[in-house]
Amino acid sequence: MLPAIDLNLLRIFDAVMTERNVTRAALALHMTQPAVSNAINRLRLTLKDPLFVKIQGGVLPTQRAELLWPPIRDALARIQETLATNEFDPARSEAVFRLAMSDYVADQVIRPLFVEQQTVAPNVRIHLHPYSLDNAAFQLEKGEVDMAAGVWSNVASSLRMLPLETLTYVCAMRKGHPLLAQGHLRLEDFLRARHLMVSLLGTASLVDHELAAHGLKRNVVLTINQFALAPRLLAETDLICVVPLNTVRNSPHSHQLEAVEAPFPFVPRTVNLIWHERSDNEPAHRWLREEILKICQAQGMVFDHAPRAEPQAY
Repeated sequence: MLPAIDLNLLRIFDAVMTERNVTRAALALHMTQPAVSNAINRLRLTLKDPLFVKIQGGVLPTQRAELLWPPIRDALARIQETLATNEFDPARSEAVFRLAMSDYVADQVIRPLFVEQQTVAPNVRIHLHPYSLDNAAFQLEKGEVDMAAGVWSNVASSLRMLPLETLTYVCAMRKGHPLLAQGHLRLEDFLRARHLMVSLLGTASLVDHELAAHGLKRNVVLTINQFALAPRLLAETDLICVVPLNTVRNSPHSHQLEAVEAPFPFVPRTVNLIWHERSDNEPAHRWLREEILKICQAQGMVFDHAPRAEPQAY
């Protein structure tokens, strides 16, 4: 077990090693000579070594003190550098970021972010983690991930939230779908149709919670946990699906699909970026949050504060 050491004692040890004189070390530290001597005595007891012996004109470090000094000096320098740094240099950084988000958010954010990162921050690494509303808050609290992005509303007081995109929901289906022949989509036909549901956890989605609140239920025949898979399935079948508009727009199958207004007024939802308050002022984390925000703005995403329901698994 590591001994409990006051870090200030190591700072004083470093000064005495540098000056090889207790009086000069005291002057450099703006302390009294007795206070420095007392600190060194405390460190001697902790480390069970004399550390210094008196000689004419100063002190001579023991062999153990000489061995301890380089790593202690380096550690103190790193601490000082960390505390003094208010800037983040992405070009030189080797930071690793752990993000939890659905494939929908990753498709909107990670692809353009990584393309830019290759030139702006070539050594920065990004690791994506599985995301759901059930586990993201826990992961943030425990420090398992640095940020999460999803449809959130109420969050713990220790978490911070930044809106990224307001989701507009549409009913997507293949071109030439029989439901399109009637010119408009009636609610009764919508509910009877064969639905594809996207749910990260395999449970009822926000769409189903909204319908249930009005005593309605759709005919879900297939449930998947990836937004990216939905457009291809819709293009190749007569399934229909309620998805964010960008799921259709950004798909390679967009030319095969129609996105029409759903016959039920689904509430727009906001994708939020969430992080723990402990990283609020961390320069590297601030940089990444700003980069993500710039990516969203460049893609013309809409930011607002529309009324939000309680968080549900989506």
